Amino acid sequence: MQRLCLIISRSLQTSAAALQAAKSASTVHGVEPGAKAVLYGILRDTPTPLNSAQIWQQAEEAGLKSKRHTKLMLQAMRKAGAVQTKPMGKGQNYVYALRSSPKKDEATNATQGVQANSASA
Repeated sequence: MQRLCLIISRSLQTSAAALQAAKSASTVHGVEPGAKAVLYGILRDTPTPLNSAQIWQQAEEAGLKSKRHTKLMLQAMRKAGAVQTKPMGKGQNYVYALRSSPKKDEATNATQGVQANSASA
């Protein structure tokens, strides 16, 4: 039991330190970072994908006020291609992770745009 408590306390200390580092790194001119910046920092600093409850727990510690807004920002980041979702198992549970590379559509559009610009020049 003591070992479990020790592991949990170390995990909380690590996540708190990561959140503080992300928060201080993304503060520009004394202005607090936005919700997407906070969420990006949380996802960047964790080695494993997180579900929305785990993200909300860390986001609340970082200063976000609304769970609904957090989920909307995650959805917007997913649509923009910054975050990918993966099924966690049975049911409708998903985990969020940063996308390792841009979406294929965006990469294709970017190369087509470069080719169109070079052809018109």
